Amino acid sequence: MQNVTPSLGRRHRRPRSLEASVNVLRQEGEYWRAHYAGTQVRLKDSKGLHYVAYLLRHPGRQFHACELMAVAPGPDGERAQFDMQYPKAAVAERARLAVTKRIKALVMKLETCHPALAYYLRTTIKTGYYCTYLPDPHRPVSWELKAQPSRAGVLGY
Repeated sequence: MQNVTPSLGRRHRRPRSLEASVNVLRQEGEYWRAHYAGTQVRLKDSKGLHYVAYLLRHPGRQFHACELMAVAPGPDGERAQFDMQYPKAAVAERARLAVTKRIKALVMKLETCHPALAYYLRTTIKTGYYCTYLPDPHRPVSWELKAQPSRAGVLGY
């Protein structure tokens, strides 16, 4: 991208680190393809990948951990049965623990095969009762995301 500085009339390039780059997180059958910062890896499908893909699709938005649990495939009725067995506070706490554990496990796996992506996700995704993806506004990153519908019927993030 070239910009013209009107007062000087000279052209200059924006530093590469500030240019928006397109990265990929795409489900391809039982695996996901992750491409970030010039490096590509394939990862076995996991709930953590579904949670991360959903958050990346909605930057800046907060989602309760219970909402995120609904986007990952799992046995039909598993969550509904769980919800009926425990008080609301216990359900929220178990959802918080489960989502946080799955996202942290994904980041730890990425540490060995794609450290740059692991660092990026660790610094931009916040977990807890509410989870959110907060990209750095000074370093725009765009994502091409695609996941297959879950067996629970939650469609395209």
